[in-house]
Amino acid sequence: MTLKQLKAFLVLARTLSYANAANELCLSQSALSLSIKTLEEELGGKLFKRTTRRVEITTEGLSLIPYAKKLLANWEDMEKDVKQRFKLHRGTLSIASMPFATHAVLPAVMHDFSQKYSNISFSIHDVTNEKIIENVQEGIFEIGICFEPKPNDQLIFRPLFNEDFLALLPRDHLLAKQKSVTWLELCSYPFVTLQHPSIIRHVIEQNCRINNVVLDLKVECHQISSLSHFVAFGMGVSAIPRHFKNFIDQEKNILIEIDDGNVHLPVGIIYKKDFELSNISSQFIETILAHPF
Repeated sequence: MTLKQLKAFLVLARTLSYANAANELCLSQSALSLSIKTLEEELGGKLFKRTTRRVEITTEGLSLIPYAKKLLANWEDMEKDVKQRFKLHRGTLSIASMPFATHAVLPAVMHDFSQKYSNISFSIHDVTNEKIIENVQEGIFEIGICFEPKPNDQLIFRPLFNEDFLALLPRDHLLAKQKSVTWLELCSYPFVTLQHPSIIRHVIEQNCRINNVVLDLKVECHQISSLSHFVAFGMGVSAIPRHFKNFIDQEKNILIEIDDGNVHLPVGIIYKKDFELSNISSQFIETILAHPF
């Protein structure tokens, strides 16, 4: 059963005239007859009774009309929807993002994108850096925002900016009066940081090892947005990505430069290599790459 057959059936059912139906469909009468005959053979019986004087629709033909109309309407809705998506007039963009990037990177970029494509909606999935890489590689998400992964033949990484770290301290902390701190000074105090696996946790532990200090873990949590609350109550110190600084409560906390901050982690957008991206994802990648970070 084809779309053309359904259209032919509905026009003939309405006109009850092969001549009029053929004219409306821009077909020859023989082509229309063949289309109806083929449909009848596929369904297993007559849909019309044809005499020398007139065409009558059978009971079975009458029962087919509502189904044919529904199928045709669904097809037209589907066609309209897909065309709108290609033109970026509608659709949903799903993005896998590190929680810190969801706060610090995506809002401004999504605002820029929405100025061009106002009918596109977003579905943001906050997941760990490692999970983003895994999910994009498995095709669960088309695009993700993450730190640069290890060289991978299956993924493409487009850098956006290099991220360094700031020390996060409660305002009444001994180090809070300094203009800057070293990793050695910072790692000498109890720490509030993220749970494993986390690139931020890895950076902190790595700098502790470099300075021959064992990380004194006081509090570990899942969301970077939670760190400042624990630090504000004196539970420990922390280190956060610089781009997250605007989302820290700086009435109760203070951010200080790290003197020997040799950490510069590329943050970017990843997608699967040799995979044809949707039009929405492709346009979003163009938008985020053009954004001034």
